[in-house]
Amino acid sequence: MNPKKYPQKDHGIKRSNIDSDIDIVAETLIGNGYQAFLVGGCLRDMLLGKTPKDFDIVTEASPNEICSLFLNARIIGKRFKIVHVYVNEKKYFEVSTFRSDVKKHDKKKFKKVNGLIKRDNIYGTINQDAFRRDFTINSLYYDLDSEIIHDYVDGMKDIKNKKLKLIKKPSLSFQEDPVRMLRAIRFETKLGLKLTDDCRQTIKNMSHQINGISPYRLFDEVLKIMHSGHGVENYKKLREEKLFEHLFPFTHKILEDFSIYNDFFICALRNTDMRIKDGLHVNPSFIYAVFLWPYYKVLEDKYINNNSRSIDEVFRHIIESQSKYISIPDFFQNTIFSIWSLQSSFLNLSKRNIQYLTKLDKFRAAYDFFYIRSQINDDFKSYVDKWFEIQKNVKPVKNKNNR
Repeated sequence: MNPKKYPQKDHGIKRSNIDSDIDIVAETLIGNGYQAFLVGGCLRDMLLGKTPKDFDIVTEASPNEICSLFLNARIIGKRFKIVHVYVNEKKYFEVSTFRSDVKKHDKKKFKKVNGLIKRDNIYGTINQDAFRRDFTINSLYYDLDSEIIHDYVDGMKDIKNKKLKLIKKPSLSFQEDPVRMLRAIRFETKLGLKLTDDCRQTIKNMSHQINGISPYRLFDEVLKIMHSGHGVENYKKLREEKLFEHLFPFTHKILEDFSIYNDFFICALRNTDMRIKDGLHVNPSFIYAVFLWPYYKVLEDKYINNNSRSIDEVFRHIIESQSKYISIPDFFQNTIFSIWSLQSSFLNLSKRNIQYLTKLDKFRAAYDFFYIRSQINDDFKSYVDKWFEIQKNVKPVKNKNNR
């Protein structure tokens, strides 16, 4: 199949919009007889008038062939092998090989379990690579030699029409990789696109399949959605498309009886969206502390308040129960525990307690959490007003884990 081709005068991307260091990689590949294309999010973002965070290259050269061309390059990944090509000590570009969508029987290179792709290292042509990707807008190829965009799937048309469309039938695409359901929601809000009706309905029908994804992978995917700057909108869509109930089943059940927590989530996510738009740091632990807070409160009332279980035991139970769906790394668990365990301390305004709290490196995150709680609970208003004045004089602790 021949692609539609768009020269620079038609697609409008200027070479100056592309990281100049990409030429180091492109010229080496092209000089050795290989093709070099920009692909994926970087090209999509430039066509939508946005600034890409990074630039990815795709070529017909195999990972081993790519590594042989560069002094500092290494293969990473097992599920999808790609190459990191370093242009200096700290900066690298991801270079991948065209993959084929043809089903093969080499289990070392390709593995599929119940329709879910577990491993995909069968290499192919640019044509085959184009049809194995997720959305049409992510399957465009910018030739770094001729500056022509190759379009096999009408991605340029969908970008023009602001349409978010899967390349394959939605049921097949989501079966191959259920994370595409989360990506669909994130791209729709982040890029201002309209998801097709058949895709949206299929997400609702297949939302349960998100639990077939590694809980470790879902930890990162949820952060991408909630830290996109559109957390409020994405949270609402996760609930509408029935994904939230499979990501946070315990919280979802509690929400059915205590809708006040929905207001708490909206308030927390609005706060996070504002921080991201202002270029401020957001702690990955914070959003998980928010979403699991209702579960903690239920168990606190059931066990902690009558001294039948310690806060440590309840915390461990929550983390272990949630880990079947989303696994939170130990490093972030410590911050969640600190945020929760310090909440009652904000009801104590003694001088001694104030000195103690404000010296803790988790004070800022815990205070922000208490502040958000006060937005939906008038009982905390007088306390948070006083803590607001107190925290003005607190020098921030230099710790990357602070809120």
